[in-house]
Amino acid sequence: MSKGYESLVEAVKRDCAHGEGCFNPNGCDKEFFITVPEDNQELRKHFKTACKHNVKCFHNYCDKFKWVIDRAKHYGEKLNISWGSILDSWEEMRSYSWNNYYQEANQPEIKHGKVKVFETVDDLTNSFNGLGFRCPRCNGVSSSPYECDSGKEIESGKKCDWKVYGLFKDMGKGVFVYVKDQLRGETIFIPVAWENDQVDGD
Repeated sequence: MSKGYESLVEAVKRDCAHGEGCFNPNGCDKEFFITVPEDNQELRKHFKTACKHNVKCFHNYCDKFKWVIDRAKHYGEKLNISWGSILDSWEEMRSYSWNNYYQEANQPEIKHGKVKVFETVDDLTNSFNGLGFRCPRCNGVSSSPYECDSGKEIESGKKCDWKVYGLFKDMGKGVFVYVKDQLRGETIFIPVAWENDQVDGD
């Protein structure tokens, strides 16, 4: 298996050790919740049964691991790149908890209109046509795809400095781009040149 796979398995197993101590790469095979007779006398007047947490794990680590592998395979199929290489690149870039890093916002499905794919960085930058990027907060045009420097005022004379990597990210108005020769993807402000969807990316 790839180094990325081994790195991820190690991280997942560390978390699993604090739960049931088991690891199933095909997803959790335990019942997280079970129905038992209600033992609280007051509640039994209204409910005969109760839902009880049945395992020590508080996160579906094994299910999340399977999601990551399935998503890497999805990328591999869509991009014609080995899924092991995709996972290697994700693990190399990951600098915090795997359970927080791997999520739909960081590894979105590659769907037309949702993710733009380019062969090289040059292909990506050339598609911008030097027209700048639309800030999702102030709607001004920024020279940066990550931080607004449009100079537009938002409130109390303050100039907009919205950041795509901040708490509210792109406010659902940006775009996820993936560059194949870099094995890297990220969310950026929507390029002005793409606003009519006239771009050669997939």
